[in-house]
Amino acid sequence: MKRNNFLWFSIPMLSVLILLIGGCGAEKTQEQEIIGEWSAHWETKFDENMPSITEANLKMNGVINFRPDGKVDIWAYGYQGCIFSDDTMRNTLNWKIDNSVLRFIDSGDDHGLPYTITKFGSNELELTLLEDISLTLQRNN
Repeated sequence: MKRNNFLWFSIPMLSVLILLIGGCGAEKTQEQEIIGEWSAHWETKFDENMPSITEANLKMNGVINFRPDGKVDIWAYGYQGCIFSDDTMRNTLNWKIDNSVLRFIDSGDDHGLPYTITKFGSNELELTLLEDISLTLQRNN
């Protein structure tokens, strides 16, 4: 009779324990969540002291692919008159997340470009560099 009571008690407790352990492992970290390809949109603020630059020249699109090995491939589609670049650029860097900062790091550089994370979602990220450059990423499916 005692064995039956033990089974009735242990089976539900074991089920709860399995659910708790499984639930803890199911939550992704920011590093895991960011892996994949994203459409990128860089934009900076208009400066009235530079009248030759139009609002259209303050934007650039591209693609960023975060790889699980800590590398990031960046394609930036510059154009004539673009404040960021007048040509398409491709670069592979390292990346890491420290608290609320996403860093793009070139080899030999200790600090990299620190983008402050202002919004972190599974399908959209909003980042800021030096308070005047914004980078919006939208996940490509």
